[in-house]
Amino acid sequence: MSRLNWIQRFYWNHLSKPVAERELVRTLLASPLASVLEIGVGSGERMKRISQLVQLPSTATHLRYVGVDGFESANDGRPHLTLKQAHQQASHLGLKAHLIPGDLTTAMPRVAYKIGASDLVIVDGDFDMANPLSGPVGHWLRHITHDQTILFATSQTGGVLTRVALPQENSQRVAA
Repeated sequence: MSRLNWIQRFYWNHLSKPVAERELVRTLLASPLASVLEIGVGSGERMKRISQLVQLPSTATHLRYVGVDGFESANDGRPHLTLKQAHQQASHLGLKAHLIPGDLTTAMPRVAYKIGASDLVIVDGDFDMANPLSGPVGHWLRHITHDQTILFATSQTGGVLTRVALPQENSQRVAA
């Protein structure tokens, strides 16, 4: 969460890996964010990049990071941190972390009612790009976002993260 010089900004904007997250990286560099919800923490590499690149607004003293993942119980064949490892990594990175284990159908209500809306929402898999309000995440989208939320998602775990426009109904709900 430190200031980057112009060479570092050039690297992150144009040469950083993975390329599938470059649009997310540009958003992290350009938009001040006080809270991030990452659905699909996986190996924790994205959490590291977020902590390095996020620009806090002047009113925030720290980044509120919420991570939802299967952790030890994940069975998608990809590497996942254990819940303990994720807590240790978040603490080491200086994040105020809320880590919520479980599948999306049980974890999303806890995020919606306990944590509330976030400035940036990242959904790595299980997201219907054609119909954002469907599925286990879409059902709770109105509760985990506000009018200024930036949403990045991919329908397949590990796919290219794409910025998704929030549905118009989002602005007609009561703020969480």
